[in-house]
Amino acid sequence: MKPIDLSKIISQYKTGWIALKPDYSSVVGSGKTPKQAVEAARTKGIGSPVLMRAAKSYAPIAPSEISLL
Repeated sequence: MKPIDLSKIISQYKTGWIALKPDYSSVVGSGKTPKQAVEAARTKGIGSPVLMRAAKSYAPIAPSEISLL
C-alpha cells in the first residue's frame, strides 16, 4: 500500500475535528466537536468517516536527523 500524505488535504484545518473518507482521500466534514464533523460527513453520504483532531501544526513529531555529541 502506498503511503498517504494527509498534510495535503488537512493543512487548512487548525482547530476542531476533521472527518475523512474511509480511504483517507478527502475531507468530508469538520466541526468544533466530533459529532459536528460526523454529521457533516453524513450529509455527504459518508456513514462511517475516519475522525481526527485538527492540529495547529502538522510537522513531524520526531526530528528526521539526530546528532549525538
